Amino acid sequence: MSAQYQRFLKVLEKWPAEKSKVGRDLGEQIRKQVTKLTTFESGATDKELDRQIEALERLSSNVYAKKYPRTYESTATGLTAVQCSQVLSSEFLQYINEGAGSKKK
Repeated sequence: MSAQYQRFLKVLEKWPAEKSKVGRDLGEQIRKQVTKLTTFESGATDKELDRQIEALERLSSNVYAKKYPRTYESTATGLTAVQCSQVLSSEFLQYINEGAGSKKK
């Protein structure tokens, strides 16, 4: 279990939690899952933990992004990756929700 925990920590170092997406960030969700998996009450077997760690290691190392590189800079929406990140930030979503609430009056 100790070696597995160390592997989990290495993955978490590669995947920091993003402050602009509190409650919706993948890094934050991974941390919650790791905490859940590494408690003694979870009953997870070593094989299950190894499978989870290997999947997280592949994601954090961008294995599939390197294997299948993107050929276009834009997305299906026509926005760039940076613009998509800005649109998905908590601040922007709060701004949209406040604007939608004021229009209903």
